[in-house]
Amino acid sequence: MLNRTKYFRKLCLSGSFLVGLISLSSTANAQFIGINADVAIDYSAAPGSVSGYSVGISHPAPFIPNIGYSSVSFIDKETITDSSDNTVSLDTTTTIETINLFYNVPFPVVTITVGFGLGGVETKTTIKENTDAQDRSDLKTSVSEAFFHIGLPFWNTVEFHLGYHFMGFPSIDITSEKSGGAFTGTYNTKKNYSGGMTTIGVQVAF
Repeated sequence: MLNRTKYFRKLCLSGSFLVGLISLSSTANAQFIGINADVAIDYSAAPGSVSGYSVGISHPAPFIPNIGYSSVSFIDKETITDSSDNTVSLDTTTTIETINLFYNVPFPVVTITVGFGLGGVETKTTIKENTDAQDRSDLKTSVSEAFFHIGLPFWNTVEFHLGYHFMGFPSIDITSEKSGGAFTGTYNTKKNYSGGMTTIGVQVAF
């Protein structure tokens, strides 16, 4: 009887150990490091094509946010004529960059990523009024970002997703840092470049 009791105890301990190993193995398999890479296909405030991307690193630690980086750049060319027929030509390159924090929220079929970020906006404007020599205006200001991604995972290692990043900041006067003297004419050179960057990308987990 005593031998049977010892055997039963050993069997229970062995079973518990085996279940523990399986549980640890399952947990380990659920842990991953993910690398996100996205390319910008549109920015709503840009007058034409854009160049941009978003990257991020995901980790398995709960409650600790993941970290990423976003960047978008575009060119805006404009000629303005005032009531006295004075003309100014503006050629502006705008670059928006942010560092962001985000969380991955799993769903049964898709994954949702939500995040926010802070960064800066830089505009570099070449100014030519009438036939005068060119002036420059380089302006910097801060920007805030809010974004989400909707992803479709495959094989627990690859995810394809669509993202939308809203970049918000006040309207700016792109000629406020003009290097030359005052304008001859009167122009409205304020711009609102707040907008949304649409991205497509992939996450690879390992």
